[in-house]
Amino acid sequence: MFEERLRRIVELSHNTNEPNLRDLSVLFVNAHGITGACVHCKSLKVRCEFGPGENACQRCQAGNIPCESRSRKKRKAAPTHEDLQERAHSQDCQIQSLLLQFDRMKTEKKIQAFMSHAYSGEYGDVDKYRALLSLSPPDIVKHCCLYPGDITELFTMCPFFSILDPELHTPQKLIWTCPFLFTVICATASRYCTSKAGLYSIARDFARDAAGKALIDGAKKIDICQAYLLLGVYPSPKKKWAEDRSWLLMGVAIRMALELELHLPPPYDCNEREALNRTRTWLNCYCVDGSHAIQFGKMPMLRLDDYTARTSQNWYRSSSMNMPYDVHLVAYVQILLIMAKWRSIVQQENNTQNDLDVVQFTVETERELTKEWSLWFGRYEQELVRNPFPLCYYRANTTEMITAYLRLVVLATGFQDAFKLGLSRDSDILRRSIDAARTVIQIMVERLYQTGYLRYAMEANFLYVSFSAAYLLNLLRPKLLPLLDENTQEEIIRTVERLISVLGSEDVALDGRHTPALYSRFLINLLSKYNVRPKRRSETPPNSIRFHPQFNEERRPSPPGWPDIQQIPGSSEHGTAHTLSGYEPGLIYQEAGDADMDFSLGHFGALIST
Repeated sequence: MFEERLRRIVELSHNTNEPNLRDLSVLFVNAHGITGACVHCKSLKVRCEFGPGENACQRCQAGNIPCESRSRKKRKAAPTHEDLQERAHSQDCQIQSLLLQFDRMKTEKKIQAFMSHAYSGEYGDVDKYRALLSLSPPDIVKHCCLYPGDITELFTMCPFFSILDPELHTPQKLIWTCPFLFTVICATASRYCTSKAGLYSIARDFARDAAGKALIDGAKKIDICQAYLLLGVYPSPKKKWAEDRSWLLMGVAIRMALELELHLPPPYDCNEREALNRTRTWLNCYCVDGSHAIQFGKMPMLRLDDYTARTSQNWYRSSSMNMPYDVHLVAYVQILLIMAKWRSIVQQENNTQNDLDVVQFTVETERELTKEWSLWFGRYEQELVRNPFPLCYYRANTTEMITAYLRLVVLATGFQDAFKLGLSRDSDILRRSIDAARTVIQIMVERLYQTGYLRYAMEANFLYVSFSAAYLLNLLRPKLLPLLDENTQEEIIRTVERLISVLGSEDVALDGRHTPALYSRFLINLLSKYNVRPKRRSETPPNSIRFHPQFNEERRPSPPGWPDIQQIPGSSEHGTAHTLSGYEPGLIYQEAGDADMDFSLGHFGALIST
């Protein structure tokens, strides 16, 4: 049928003068019965020309080329759903990679511009800086222009938190083995580095980013645990205390220490120095946890009967590789064990309403703390003979100050109950609490301040002394003033004024946002409320003390309501407060309707954070 139709078209084309039909015969008919040009003619983009009865076109015959008809191209198989998903995922990954590269370029360019502006003219050796970038050290080194001399200086500025072994934690090792800890040490110390103004504001951002990356990566190492502890005890300054997140960093460090099994004896295959590093890190975790629990009025995360803590009395001299500061760490652990036992019993009494004489129990605990300090004071003297370093002397005085502060925490709890029962000038708990608070302030003002190390102290040390000063000022309120003679009142005011001058001085406070400057403003407002005596010329601070420009009384005052707590309506009718008919001569009571007092550190911290 098809051949007959083609034959009729050919015959019609030869018997007509119409050019279209002649072209049609050439275009659609060849010897193979296939329409269109052959492969060779198609490549030349011309038509095939056939002679009568020929099987090959004339052009192929002239070129002695096989005349092959073109076949239809095979269609590609349609991609499957899985192929499309894989292709889309590959494109997404490529786009994400390009975006990350673009963001990294923008960030580096921004930091470079800022650094060139901040350190314009300080580093003129461009070749050295480019060589530093090519080594790919931590970002804090690249973008903060830290050279070996700068790094060595920063590593010598962080000795007060005795967690770093100078043999293990050298900058040469940490810069490659643990960039996170290296960054944290440099960032923490940069706050106290006067030779590089503005470095801390940049370095702390790198430390925060490194902490986030380490948490996401999920790596578990002792060095990482130590880095989180450093960030917890040396937090970045905040506008408000409530914005502080040091407790979160401490929790991460303690949880990681538990997963690393640092609370257990070191493995047998662990070398001696590494074993000491493990134990030292765990004891620091125990101290940080205990101190944080006392400060915020919460139960500690670690067990009270921790084996390593209970058996650490002589650990500081268990090896020739022990550091000179290990004795102070062990002493603090033993003191915190006494506090943990006391808090456990008081908490149990509050929950069960047992007939516990809180006042007597607090006095007994305070005596136990005093006895424990006397024991360690003798050991400190022995160690100072072996290691007569100024920093050892500073840390020994710090331990005594912390012990006196913990004595005050215990006695303040008993003072609350004693006030409800009646207090006199001769009350033992009143006399002991005043002595403990004075000791805390005197050690900081007369000993620690004179060493020049006080500005490098941990944030908690300033909390301890401020709490002690606030306790003394609370005794000047009209209700409690009869408990003090005039000489005691004068001495309290002079002691607190000296403390305010020290905390606000340039030798201690780095700037107006540094913790001692914040506490000094709080104490100024508290003193102005309860100090009713006339001003005297002798009250002006000595000329040797210089104050920061940010340290002034124009800032918003902190509310001086401590230690009062809001009274619940109607609660005084059934409370333990005495009425006027129940008074005994010479005793000061909490009367019905008076606000309750809360001397806990949790309440103190909540007040100053507002």
